Amino acid sequence: MKTIEGLSYRTVEKSDFEKICKLPQNEEELFFMFPKAEYPFTPDQLEVTVNSRFDSIVVLKNGEAVGFANFYEVKKNEYCSIGNVVVSADFRNQGIGRYLIEAMEKTGIEKYHASEFHLSCFNTNTNGLLLYSKLGYLPYETERRVDKKNDPVALIKLRKVL
Repeated sequence: MKTIEGLSYRTVEKSDFEKICKLPQNEEELFFMFPKAEYPFTPDQLEVTVNSRFDSIVVLKNGEAVGFANFYEVKKNEYCSIGNVVVSADFRNQGIGRYLIEAMEKTGIEKYHASEFHLSCFNTNTNGLLLYSKLGYLPYETERRVDKKNDPVALIKLRKVL
């Protein structure tokens, strides 16, 4: 995992919820992060999600929460599925997304002995798709979904085998 000056990660704490809820800048970004959530995102919605998922982490840049992710599915000794990925708009294109995904992979390898990682990304999330492909994730399935306006979108499922 590449070290970037000023970056660290840790398990999310309830005191982080308010900041994390502000990371998605609009309804579309929240849809990319968490399609079932209602905009504006609230700490109550986040708490329900954190409590129903695994290993929610926050990435800190000089102590400020700038990224968030977790696992929505874990199959020990096989794979982990990464979800709720979001990076602060003010800190994008600075390696934080890579750092966040690599932190999740490190957690999955060390804690669950995962040899494969899954994540999903909507076709309209070009930046997410480009990041994931740069990190070695390849598409393996596409699912038809609808966005908040009831327009059709493709949920592209990607995987990385170590």
